[in-house]
Amino acid sequence: MATVRELLDRLPWRRRPAVPLADAPQLRFALRRTLFIRLALGAALITLGAVAAWRSLHLDPRPVSFLPASSTTVVVIDQSKSIFPGAYRRILATLNKLVVSDVPVGLVAFSDTSYEMIPPGARGSDLKPLMRFYTPAREGPNIDPTTAYPTSPWDNIFAGGTKISSGLELAEEMLKRDKVQNGVILLLSDLQTASDDQPTLAQALVRLQNEPHIRLKVVPLVALAEDRAFFQRFVPLEDIIKPSQLRVSGTVDARQSLVGRMPWALFAICALLLIALAVNELLCGRLQIQRPREAT
Repeated sequence: MATVRELLDRLPWRRRPAVPLADAPQLRFALRRTLFIRLALGAALITLGAVAAWRSLHLDPRPVSFLPASSTTVVVIDQSKSIFPGAYRRILATLNKLVVSDVPVGLVAFSDTSYEMIPPGARGSDLKPLMRFYTPAREGPNIDPTTAYPTSPWDNIFAGGTKISSGLELAEEMLKRDKVQNGVILLLSDLQTASDDQPTLAQALVRLQNEPHIRLKVVPLVALAEDRAFFQRFVPLEDIIKPSQLRVSGTVDARQSLVGRMPWALFAICALLLIALAVNELLCGRLQIQRPREAT
């Protein structure tokens, strides 16, 4: 059984007896160089590892490509008479995108007036019952024979006029009321508003531009060029959603997938880590002493 002294001698930091070497002073420089290289590489590895861990926490994953991460979206749907069934397909695609991703949402419906239908913070899947009103059906109760779509329950609530400003103002009020720090207003409209509403709408768009915690996104529903140009004066081009961004893959569950930017910075940090490890192996390897050849 080993004694305590023998166990202590086996510890890695205990200096063990060594064979005397006559050329030891000649290796002193190499030993110091190796020590400094190991210390520098060790510090570099620790630093790069910490930076890689920090960078991985800021990859900004998003379940929906056009919505910021960890945001709450208030969907503002235009229910005016100018929205004809040809635009229903884009509304359905938007609702389907939000339902399968199950992001936090709220809902506002508007025409000449606006109504809060779902408060902010609800699940995206809560929008699923709404999708049937934008899905064509050949038979069933309350089917409009002229459009082949189910009759909307709010057809008798809204008048024929359109005031987009009322929908945007209500969505903004809802986000501020619930103290949402990362809010998005997703407007689904043909962007055609009443002529007397244009000054109020312009003021609302300018105010949303200056809101630090609210961002406006627009899904045009077959909009006219002049109406689209009016919104482009206030809304950046990247915040106007393209139809290709609304597609949902039929083979991948969007709840289990994330969309994010390519983490080039993290790739570069990992590459530097590999280079540092390679340099460590190259410069700090064991000194190999070959045995002298036996005399023949």
